Amino acid sequence: MGVAGFDRRDKWFLLLLGAIYMVNFIDRTILAVVGESIRNDLRLSDLQLGMLGGLAFSLFYAVLGIPLARLAERFSRVRLIAAVTILWSLMTALCGAAGSYLQLLLCRMGVGVGEAGFTPALVSMISDRFDVGRRALVFSLIALGVPLGGAVAAIAGSAMAQTIGWRWTMAAVGVPGLLLAVLLSITISEPERKDAGESADTPPFGQVLRRLARSPAFLHLTCGSGLVGLVGFGTNLFLIPLLVRRFDLLLSQAGLIFALSFSMATMVGQIFGGNLASRLIRRDVRWGAWAPAITVGLALPFYLLALYQSDWHVLVGFLFVATAMLYAFTPAVMTVTQTLVEPRMRASAAALHSFGQTVAGLGIGSVTLGYLSDKLAAYNYAGDYAAQCLGSGALSDSRECITASATGLQHSMLISASVLAVAVFNYLVAARHLPTESAAALSR
Repeated sequence: MGVAGFDRRDKWFLLLLGAIYMVNFIDRTILAVVGESIRNDLRLSDLQLGMLGGLAFSLFYAVLGIPLARLAERFSRVRLIAAVTILWSLMTALCGAAGSYLQLLLCRMGVGVGEAGFTPALVSMISDRFDVGRRALVFSLIALGVPLGGAVAAIAGSAMAQTIGWRWTMAAVGVPGLLLAVLLSITISEPERKDAGESADTPPFGQVLRRLARSPAFLHLTCGSGLVGLVGFGTNLFLIPLLVRRFDLLLSQAGLIFALSFSMATMVGQIFGGNLASRLIRRDVRWGAWAPAITVGLALPFYLLALYQSDWHVLVGFLFVATAMLYAFTPAVMTVTQTLVEPRMRASAAALHSFGQTVAGLGIGSVTLGYLSDKLAAYNYAGDYAAQCLGSGALSDSRECITASATGLQHSMLISASVLAVAVFNYLVAARHLPTESAAALSR
């Protein structure tokens, strides 16, 4: 996995931050895993599910990510990560106690508030602790917590939800983050900031915005990542419901398939992409945009083929390939944005990149996907879909309702996949600007 060149302290840093990233993604993903159980229990539409899994989380995640990033540029990033880890873990546990849709929505907003402070502070620490040639690899190794977290959430979470119910499952997954936050506080020291040659004062946020607004490379990288996130986050949120509805699988079976076709594929892609990106970016920084353009372009036909399958075994194969290519260079894109600004702007740059990615992908994407799914389900249903299939009546669990909802969800996911072509265009445009902008940032 490319860790031979790291000393013992760096390996512990990778392991512990990777574990926190894993818990971060478990707590983010668990609602997608138990979402179908929540939908059936509370009689929700896909639009409401999209708001729970996407908009409620991403709204506060994206907006508060920027002020929390500003804190990361002034104060201890280790303490900040420990504090936000405790917050999102507690809010995840409280989701299990929610007595209504509104209460659940508010708890998910709290999870977004907590997780907003993690990635910008982490990326800033990596930039100060490791040289530019190793940052893509380091972040890719830590980001393996994402697919691992998705796998744990899918396999263990679905089995727990099927056994003890979704409420106790939500409560249980909030506990590990509390322990990891304490461990982080007592074992990881704050890295020294690399502010040589410039003032140690943090630039005003307006200055950061003006700098990045004049950066075509940053804008196009962020736009490309946002569109990739729209497809990726949408798959993450709605794949298990699609498998349950379309193939009549148990929740535990769907969770295992999710782990194999999405979470493990993401891990394979990031292991491959992280090692390759580190070598390619050393030769030419434009590979930080060329590489994702190539793999995202190749992922599109495999993703479409996966969604068209009537046999879930074939779907798993195509989706595995599509996901591995889609996420192979996502961490590299994040680290390349750090080369466009000086050290005291890095956390803010990471937060703004995450803002664009999260708003487009998890916020707008999940709600749009849920809205389209409901509309297309109603179109495919011979009757009043909202009244007969989303209410508490006798028809709500009928085969006709389930088939209509499965078809609507499948077609909405197919429509959303088209944005990957636009993401490829954005990455190619960004590649044209990376050499001059990176060189200018180094000379400041």
